[in-house]
Amino acid sequence: MRVVRNTAYLNRRKRISRWTVFFGVLGLGLAMLMVLDPQLIIPAYGVLIVGFLVFNAGMQQLTKWNRSPRADEVLDQLLRRLNDRYALVHYPNLSGWRPEHVLISPAGLIVITTRAVPGEVRVDGERWSRKGNWFVRFFGLGGPQLGNPTIENVRQRESLYEYLTLNDLPGKDYIDGVIVFLNPRSEIEVVESDITIASADELLSTIRDFGAETNLANEDRKAIIGSLSQGEGIEGPVSLPSRDPKADAA
Repeated sequence: MRVVRNTAYLNRRKRISRWTVFFGVLGLGLAMLMVLDPQLIIPAYGVLIVGFLVFNAGMQQLTKWNRSPRADEVLDQLLRRLNDRYALVHYPNLSGWRPEHVLISPAGLIVITTRAVPGEVRVDGERWSRKGNWFVRFFGLGGPQLGNPTIENVRQRESLYEYLTLNDLPGKDYIDGVIVFLNPRSEIEVVESDITIASADELLSTIRDFGAETNLANEDRKAIIGSLSQGEGIEGPVSLPSRDPKADAA
């Protein structure tokens, strides 16, 4: 499999997450100083709430973009056994709801939406929920969040469709989506879902199940990969060996 990675985007997200945490801590510290003055107690609560929200938002982003391995690196390992007819583009320069991971295959394009939340998760159509103690979830606000992967994946596919249309590229009629849970402690209860949902262990077989029919010729795939690889700070396409050299060395 070949991989393209937008390192400029990654570095920008890392910087933003660090600054967000910094301003959150700054707000919390300011609130503590303000409570020393009885006349500022009420405004201090406002600063405290804002600081708390900004800090947790920053921690969520810090966890996402500075963790090792990141979601893109995990996907590389999970899908590296695919041959070079497949290409995985991470964080392409698209406007709107930027697809974070787009797999280009002979059968078409697959937008991959990842989640790293642990515990029990339930999906019924477009409704997602997490089970468990609300107290534990409250103090886990700085960690990976569930959000709504269905809506996210749909919006990302729409952005990709618009991009292909505006740039007169093939493949817009062969766009699909997958939601993958990368945390081994995730337990997914699927009541109903229009989008394929997979665990990390199931992802490779799920991708292969999309079919071997050739809807995109080699030249079509080259055109799409080349277009999605435009911009500064782009690495690749680089072919990954089918086996992980680190695993072989161990």
